Amino acid sequence: MTYEEGLNQIDKATQKLTEATQLTIESIMNAFLFTWQWWVALAMMIVPWIIWMILRDRKISARLFSAGLLVMVISEIMDAIGVSLGKWAYPVKVIPVATVSFSFRLSVLPVFVMLLLQYKPRLNPYLKAIFFGGVSAYVGLPLMSVLDLYKKMDWSLTYSFFILTLMYLLSHWFSRRNSFVGINHDSENKKH
Repeated sequence: MTYEEGLNQIDKATQKLTEATQLTIESIMNAFLFTWQWWVALAMMIVPWIIWMILRDRKISARLFSAGLLVMVISEIMDAIGVSLGKWAYPVKVIPVATVSFSFRLSVLPVFVMLLLQYKPRLNPYLKAIFFGGVSAYVGLPLMSVLDLYKKMDWSLTYSFFILTLMYLLSHWFSRRNSFVGINHDSENKKH
């Protein structure tokens, strides 16, 4: 394949992604919009953040939110790969983008992690990670499947368990870094 042929093939792939997004928009607008599953997905996007705003420890909320952002970024990267490779799909979704589910990955997971990091901070992080991975993979994903918010195709929930467990451990490690100090905290006078 030549370079030009590769560019043409990418153009065709982009067109197919655009068509997939159009089909997703049509499905949501004509079949799923305002169904009870759609409302559940919308609540999954909003309610966790409301809970976070109420329960968060304001003294450490920026540190915890940074760890939550890390979970969101990793989740979206993993999600994009998994959906693109046909490992799983999100049939009913609030925002009509073919390859993304905002409800679980950008709301439920990061808030769950942030709350676990905040409460019982001295509890063994490996126990928390196993709890997070187990509840998310073996309870959350099957429940989402029953609600038509997640469809496992060529994937084992055990893979999700290990990925989610590692994701929690990484967010725990990240949240414990000592580099979370004020930007104007003598940083101008220090040379690296």
